[in-house]
Amino acid sequence: MAREGKTSSPPILVLGSSNVDFVLKVPRFHQPGETITAETMVTAFGGKGANQAVASKRLGGAVRFITKLGDDPYGQLYRRYLIRMGFDPRGLLQQRGCPTGMAWIELDRKGENRIVVSPGANKGLIERDLERLSGFWRNVKVFVTQMEIPLSVVRLGLEAARSRNVLTLLNPSPPVRLPRDLLSLVDFLIPNEWEAQLLSGGKMTNEREMRGIAEKLLRMGARGVVITLGERGVFFKDSESEMRIEAFRVKAIDTTAAGDAFMGGFAVALAEGKPIREGLRFASGAGALATTRLGAQPSLPRRRDVEALVSKR
Repeated sequence: MAREGKTSSPPILVLGSSNVDFVLKVPRFHQPGETITAETMVTAFGGKGANQAVASKRLGGAVRFITKLGDDPYGQLYRRYLIRMGFDPRGLLQQRGCPTGMAWIELDRKGENRIVVSPGANKGLIERDLERLSGFWRNVKVFVTQMEIPLSVVRLGLEAARSRNVLTLLNPSPPVRLPRDLLSLVDFLIPNEWEAQLLSGGKMTNEREMRGIAEKLLRMGARGVVITLGERGVFFKDSESEMRIEAFRVKAIDTTAAGDAFMGGFAVALAEGKPIREGLRFASGAGALATTRLGAQPSLPRRRDVEALVSKR
């Protein structure tokens, strides 16, 4: 597994959640009041923060990770796993008397999912935790965060990054309305199409409406907007340019961590100084490969596999 000392690119700092995922493969999504039988169940480590940190590391990034786990057996297992992955133990905080975050994921035969999250210890991450770990910012080039931790901590992370001239990536998931002063701290806002609609209040049924939503998110404060569209690819827009990146064609069986793999790939590309188009293609390849295996972190691809996919087109 890639460790920080084995890459020459500047560090990436990820601040976010860690959950234990319970993945239920179901024949179809059921109706209210209906009971159905799952075909299989898989337990895996997940959580958007941890997924994005692990994705970045597997893709060759020098990654530092700040998260909070419970003091339950799941949290102890998860902490040992992350340490084996090469993450600094000081960033793997513990919330006493609280369970580790958990997610229940229903996965249908098309690879689509429905997710319910119980935040657990993720809610216990506080501003003081981030302040105590100020040394984690040393030489960082890219900062990545999401919305499965308290908004006040997300804001502090973005403010700390901005004060240090660090590139900021925000994955607004789960989506909540975000104030302009927070969005103004974001260099790359990276929602999926559902999240982009909720954030902007608009509808996205065609290319013109998608462009309008991106423009509105820019007016709301974000410096750049990347809307991930699943099998329809990626749309990027900032004040100077816009571009579409086509999706890579793969056989998808589980889309759960595709967005997290994309985030990890884009963070690594930016840390390495790649142009935006090249970075988006690399990230798209990572996201595509993540759909070809079951489970969140088990599905996150290696760099060599992403490079092989990207080089075919």
